[in-house]
Amino acid sequence: MGKAFNPLIQITSIKGVIMTFLCERCKNEIFKGETCNYCGKKICNNCMKSSMRVQKVTRLVICKDCWGNMKKRTAFKNKRGDTKPQQSENRE
Repeated sequence: MGKAFNPLIQITSIKGVIMTFLCERCKNEIFKGETCNYCGKKICNNCMKSSMRVQKVTRLVICKDCWGNMKKRTAFKNKRGDTKPQQSENRE
């Protein structure tokens, strides 16, 4: 019995194997994709509507499908307020 053929892995050079993935939204072949934080799909750059850095290592990405949903869009836009330091109110 031989190994199963995987159409998503292509050998392009002698140096190594380059893995390719399929975009879950448009089904295009991608080499490096982002994951939408609101639906969990692995998407390409064409399907990504917007992205932002919340902290130094945290990056939020929203796809074009989730951008049409107002609840998901407002949740994405409200994350911008998290980058500012929180000020506590002193009540005396």
